[in-house]
Amino acid sequence: MGMNFETGSDNVPKDYSYGDYNESKDVTNPFVVDTEPVVDENSADFINNEMRNSICGSEEGIDLNGYSNEYSKDVGSEQLDSVLDNFREGNWSDLSLEDQKQSMTDLANYVAADTGNKNPPEIIFRDDMNDGQYGGYNPGTNTLEVNVNMIGNSAEAADTIAHEMWHAHQQQCALDPTSEKGREYQEGFDNYISPEYDFEGYQNQMVEAEARDYAQGFKDRLAGAV
Repeated sequence: MGMNFETGSDNVPKDYSYGDYNESKDVTNPFVVDTEPVVDENSADFINNEMRNSICGSEEGIDLNGYSNEYSKDVGSEQLDSVLDNFREGNWSDLSLEDQKQSMTDLANYVAADTGNKNPPEIIFRDDMNDGQYGGYNPGTNTLEVNVNMIGNSAEAADTIAHEMWHAHQQQCALDPTSEKGREYQEGFDNYISPEYDFEGYQNQMVEAEARDYAQGFKDRLAGAV
């Protein structure tokens, strides 16, 4: 997965980027990182321990159906609601850009703790991306790049963070060759389908279907659906 940034129309995918990685395996990043997510070790076990184990360490893998709802109803839901409070309608627009950035960083930290990611990506906020691009995860540099010009919609901002942080989690799992799920992830990355070549294939591939499902739980919670 290189960088497939996220677009927001009905007919164009939200650009979640893995193309450069798929083609070169050697992605460099010229941008300076000025924020670094810090995982709270005390909270690393508060969400979905059994599910996390099934994702990375089980031969049975994960049942994607209903996963978002199960996630959002977990015992950590009060902390999740606190993290998402700034993303709610009426709150987000009152925040300064710096506070919006901090809220997105806080959400990334939450996801890192939830997934047990001990090497979470650094977050880079950029203002030089194309219109319609939301952000992407770069596994070559372990960075999550966010277009600050596209974060006016708080639900899409939360979706971008959750989706890309799940890709970071998948990449970390793929580093473990003894894990069946890790091997599946690595195969998915090695054979990653970029949306510009095959949009339907891009949408349906396992690594993208999982990331969309995971992120949808956050959007549903913001919408009051769960």
